[in-house]
Amino acid sequence: MILWLVYVLCFRVNIVQTEDKRLLLNDPDVLVNRLNRLESVVAVLNNTVVQLKTENQQQASTILQQEQTIQQLQSSLNSVQNSGATYIIWGRKQCPHNSTELVYSGYAGGGHYTEKGAAVEYVCLPPDPNYVKTSGADNGRMYGAEFYTNFYASDSAGEDVPCALCRTNHANTAIMIPGKNTCYSGWKVEYHGYLSSGYYGNDAATSYVCVDIKPEYIIGGVNQNLGKLFFEVLTKCGSLKCPPYKNNYPLTCVVCSK
Repeated sequence: MILWLVYVLCFRVNIVQTEDKRLLLNDPDVLVNRLNRLESVVAVLNNTVVQLKTENQQQASTILQQEQTIQQLQSSLNSVQNSGATYIIWGRKQCPHNSTELVYSGYAGGGHYTEKGAAVEYVCLPPDPNYVKTSGADNGRMYGAEFYTNFYASDSAGEDVPCALCRTNHANTAIMIPGKNTCYSGWKVEYHGYLSSGYYGNDAATSYVCVDIKPEYIIGGVNQNLGKLFFEVLTKCGSLKCPPYKNNYPLTCVVCSK
């Protein structure tokens, strides 16, 4: 009997709860509240989606900028790798460093020391010239070059002068500094030697070049044929301040790169 009463009570409670749930589900306020909550959840989700889209766009923009930066850096690296500076080493047949590319090894030349209209500069002629025409008016002239004295070495007088065009692969600039045999801080020595020019009393003007401290000679060029000549350069005090310079001292020189 007791068990039966308990069963009846439980059954009625279930019925009441079911009816309450039905009432709640049929209650407009309950439905409105649930819809409002759903709308709030949807709004939050929409905001999250918008934020994610914005973040994705920002990330895509950042990635694009990084790719552009990488391309610019790669381009700069390629420019550095492909860059270089050139210089001529006078009195040598080869370039002074393993890090220096030999463009060609040739012969020093220029205008004749007696000709007033001769070109001023020394030139480094290549060993394999290309000709097109076979004749022309005898106006401009090119001669070989010689050491005139034994200043550069004990047997340098009359020897023909070699030269080499070199390209550094570690620098963008190459300069010749007269009066120095070392480079200033931050610069690398390519070679050093003695400052040279033509003789001051000759008719033809010349320029200053740097002859290597240990010059070589062109094979078979021992005969004194003259032409473009190399002489040591001495300092002359007066307008040139002494000290630091010293009167009648031969000037050194250095070619530096950076």
